[in-house]
Amino acid sequence: MPDKPSKARTLNQYLDPYPYFGRLREAGRVLRIQTAFAGEGWLITRHEDAQRLAGDPRLSVDDRHAGPELRCRLAQFKFRFTDCLPETMVIMDPPEHTRLRRMVAREFTPRRVAALTPYIEETVRKLLAPLPPDETTDLVPVLAEPLPTMVICRLLGLSEQDAMHLRPFVSSLAELPVDPEAAARVEEARDAVWTYLAHMIEEKRRKPDEGLLSALISAHDDEDRLTDTELTSMAGVLFAGGAETTTQMIGSGLLLLLRHPEQLARLVDSPALVPSAVDELLRFESPVTLGLIRYAAEDITIADVTIPRGDLVFVGVASANHDPHRFPEPEHLDVARRDNPHLAFGHGPHYCLGAPLARLELQVVLSALLQHHPHMELGCRPEDVPWRPSALRGPVSLPVRLGPRVASAR
Repeated sequence: MPDKPSKARTLNQYLDPYPYFGRLREAGRVLRIQTAFAGEGWLITRHEDAQRLAGDPRLSVDDRHAGPELRCRLAQFKFRFTDCLPETMVIMDPPEHTRLRRMVAREFTPRRVAALTPYIEETVRKLLAPLPPDETTDLVPVLAEPLPTMVICRLLGLSEQDAMHLRPFVSSLAELPVDPEAAARVEEARDAVWTYLAHMIEEKRRKPDEGLLSALISAHDDEDRLTDTELTSMAGVLFAGGAETTTQMIGSGLLLLLRHPEQLARLVDSPALVPSAVDELLRFESPVTLGLIRYAAEDITIADVTIPRGDLVFVGVASANHDPHRFPEPEHLDVARRDNPHLAFGHGPHYCLGAPLARLELQVVLSALLQHHPHMELGCRPEDVPWRPSALRGPVSLPVRLGPRVASAR
């Protein structure tokens, strides 16, 4: 990519934006940057700082800490999270965040995630089965998009018909509100999903099942203080995060492997490396590129740079994940990398609750493709793959030739 992104393309639309982040890291630990929708902000470029500040209480996730000018810009594009996601832990600081997270974590357990494994494996098998081995297939609409939506619906206790109804709205939820028209699409998608989920919550209240929605409703009705708004917003956040974010992880991860056939071959020969490969793919190609959004709740000084109270701060995920001070040879993809404290799922109190489920889905997808399609290859030049101009990094399409299906790989 050029020395700096063009006005016509976001960082997420470049095949390899990481040299640009390298130049930013060399320029300083804290830099003033220009954003597409919120004016100026600050970028934390290095891993040590980013990991520490991701959980620093002086940096708030609540945009009510934004300064007056920033609040006006966010409101102009209807991008204030307190309006979009009312009463949810995504935009709450402790102690409110602690209460909601504890309630969800009590039900969103490793055991509940592990129980989804047979369903994920069977769903991947069904999605891959009809694909032609000798033709070029776009894996985004046939695998990367439907799988996460189906899985998160299964987790919540919704049907595959519900998943089909909600899927068209998923990509719009992550669209960047760079103009009023884009903001309107985001708002329309959010309203459609939230309205549908509110209806399903009422259905589950009448007819509870073993899904996560019913479990959260039970906690609300029996012993705690979850409001109806909290329930709907929580379901919406779980759905949006579990569907769209994982879609981009699958697409980006597969493309990255196909761009590094020697690493793909290592996995074919040593499938036990799949868990470490998943984390390496997440380190190299995080769905959140620029950074975790925070607001300075007070003046904060980092490396002799003072960030004024009310300013927008990006805790730089992609830059931190490619920091050579923390990751030896960060531009080298190594599916066997062991010491890998990447920030793809964040860090601290807001570490992603859905991380185990996202890892599981990626592991199942990789294992199935490695076992049955060990000779798959990219169906176009890497530089011809289009990238989404959205808040999350991922390919719009992923043309792949799967190659002959085999019963197992060596």
